[in-house]
Amino acid sequence: MLSYLLLYCLHRFNGERSLAAVYHLLTGKKSAQTLQDSKWFQLERVFGIYKTLSLGELEQAAMQLLQNQWIVSVDERSYVLTEAGKEALHEWLVSARFFTHLNGLLYDTVDRLFWYRLSLTVQTLSNLVHRRQFIPIHRHEATLTWVKTYLLSKNLHELAETLHKELHTICSALSEEEATILTLKLTSFTRIGWTNEQIAAFLQKDRLYVQLTFQNVLHYMMKRAERESKQFPILHDMIKNLVKPVSLTLSAQKTYDWLMKGKTVKEIARIRHLKPSTIEDHIVEIAANVRDFSITPFVAEDTKRKIIEAATRLQTRQLKKIRDAVGDEISYFEIRLVLAKAGESSVS
Repeated sequence: MLSYLLLYCLHRFNGERSLAAVYHLLTGKKSAQTLQDSKWFQLERVFGIYKTLSLGELEQAAMQLLQNQWIVSVDERSYVLTEAGKEALHEWLVSARFFTHLNGLLYDTVDRLFWYRLSLTVQTLSNLVHRRQFIPIHRHEATLTWVKTYLLSKNLHELAETLHKELHTICSALSEEEATILTLKLTSFTRIGWTNEQIAAFLQKDRLYVQLTFQNVLHYMMKRAERESKQFPILHDMIKNLVKPVSLTLSAQKTYDWLMKGKTVKEIARIRHLKPSTIEDHIVEIAANVRDFSITPFVAEDTKRKIIEAATRLQTRQLKKIRDAVGDEISYFEIRLVLAKAGESSVS
């Protein structure tokens, strides 16, 4: 399973990033470079989805792909797919249902908090309605406080009935396997929710497959709860205030705040006692992650067009190759900004 996930990332990177970049992506490293990579190479869905992955495991998976002749080395620790590898990836993606709603970048860490709230609420309601004493399955203080506060303001029987209907609606839209995994993970007054390992053994599936399928289900639930608050009032309450519209490093966020106040790069650098090049790094990160952020003040329209044409013609996102094609009069900063916005429908 990990081998196919690695194959997917290497295909997107197309030899322009190392194995370490894949590792940082899958484990969700909150660096400007990794955040940009997830956007530039359209890998948002897999950002941070395998936080327990070790570099040794990833290297072993790469060795397996090399032995299968599905990848070849193009540089030190950089690889591209062979025709056999592309064919194997295509066949796998056809059956990889968990990619449908997965969005690791948007829901990074948030899915865990949402699950804490949902699973503890289900356990608590199930036991209280049936007048059973129980030990909470989570000891996460913020979750315990949230559930306790939330339930105190509700009629428990009505809440239990409404939540059951919401979960039934969700499960009806899932495959049988997805609904089974979600159901087995939940804890009630009669049983404790199963671990990924237990479910994998029961379904005779890979543990990572179960983990990704479960994350996909959570992301589907969260997306629907956000958009359809009237149909899913309880699930909406659980997700409300958890999802941040923008994912930025702390330092980039501070730069963004100053930009919104009309400050220039030089002014922000002076205020924050940082190099102008560091502020430019922040602006590239902002451009990659804030959809409505306009790069027009930093890049002329003619320059944007030249960069996009060169990147498209060369089929690359390597800065040096693009710079060689467009000329020295265009800066690396301008190229990085345009690439940061290239994944959107329009560059503005």
